[in-house]
Amino acid sequence: MRKFKWILLNIITFGILYIYVKHQAKKNNAKINDQLQISDKVDFKLDDLIEDLGGVDNILDSSATMSTLKINLKNAETLTKEKFAKYKIHGFMKNTNQVILVFGDNAQVINVMLQEKIMAH
Repeated sequence: MRKFKWILLNIITFGILYIYVKHQAKKNNAKINDQLQISDKVDFKLDDLIEDLGGVDNILDSSATMSTLKINLKNAETLTKEKFAKYKIHGFMKNTNQVILVFGDNAQVINVMLQEKIMAH
């Protein structure tokens, strides 16, 4: 009879422990991450990027998505992908007067910094 009580108590103890751990796991999974994590590290000088784009006078405006920086320029004829290789871009596309650079998760930070430089000029 003692052995039966001991086994029964172990089953109850581990059962309660299992239920508690399962409840905590569900609780942790239910948490929603509602804050977007954006990298604010830029591995280059913004002035170098502006210079390679033709200077502040050549930049009309810019916009950014999560990973893409779109820059409208007065003249984009001289820009090449090789010019931007030092910035470790993931993609490059040039339209008539627009350059699209894929920077990754810090494109929005670069856009904000670029907008500040344009406004200051």
